[in-house]
Amino acid sequence: MVTANFNDGLMIEDVLNDWFQFLGGKPAEVIVVDGGSDQATQNVYWSLFQKGLIDKLQVIRPDHSDNNKDTCYIQEYTAGFLASNPYILWFKIDTLPYREGHETWLKDALGYLQREDVFAVSGALNRSWDTWPAWDGYYFCNACTINFALMKRSTFVAAMQEMAGEFIQSGFQGEHPYGRMLLEASFIEYMQRHNQYTLCKLEDPSWTVFHTNAHDQHLKRTRAQFHARQNLEPYMNPALAEDVTQFLYYGYPPIRAGFWQQLKIRFGQTALGAYWRQFKLALQRQPKRS
Repeated sequence: MVTANFNDGLMIEDVLNDWFQFLGGKPAEVIVVDGGSDQATQNVYWSLFQKGLIDKLQVIRPDHSDNNKDTCYIQEYTAGFLASNPYILWFKIDTLPYREGHETWLKDALGYLQREDVFAVSGALNRSWDTWPAWDGYYFCNACTINFALMKRSTFVAAMQEMAGEFIQSGFQGEHPYGRMLLEASFIEYMQRHNQYTLCKLEDPSWTVFHTNAHDQHLKRTRAQFHARQNLEPYMNPALAEDVTQFLYYGYPPIRAGFWQQLKIRFGQTALGAYWRQFKLALQRQPKRS
């Protein structure tokens, strides 16, 4: 389990234990990379590290130059890079898992990752994407999010090297055309190039993973509603929705995308969108004239 996190010291331990229960126990390795959180959150990290709930911990001073919302990909990449096991489960503190039954879901997911067409295994995303039928209980999707995704570590390394290798080797100097969405945009582009997909498990009230975008006391209240299984249906399987104008975060009403954002989303999902991203990447890789 790997995550890049900022603050939320109030809820870290509760959500970690939710993920352990979801997985059927604490995994072999739990990695947390901090993004300049306050002292109170750092104290929570250290307490969890001492308890053995966190295995690897990187804490950075809040005034460090890496700590910037626009360069959060540095912490995100580092979290995956620090993993020493063959599989990575990306998760976020504001993403809540729940299951009753489904005892073999993780074993099944690890088996599906052996398929050449499966880039990662995940659950619902928070907006619609292009999808294709898979088999009973699953569908394919052309997106991948680090809010929740299980993948091979080798796949993560290959995708990042192909899509951003020179940028990573430079120590993240300058800018990359994917901006702060470096990891997720790289995953999407890599999948398109290699005819791979994210395999998503269909959600029902007994198996859900909801991105909340809630924090601190709001996250605490949202988690209580989530565990009480309140108002689940509108937030299940949003990737299958035909409406691209709304983003769904459990605990919030739908957030409507603006007109230009809708156009960008629709364009990004076309073949031209993929070519445009490749063109921008090629420009970024051109040597600069002295």
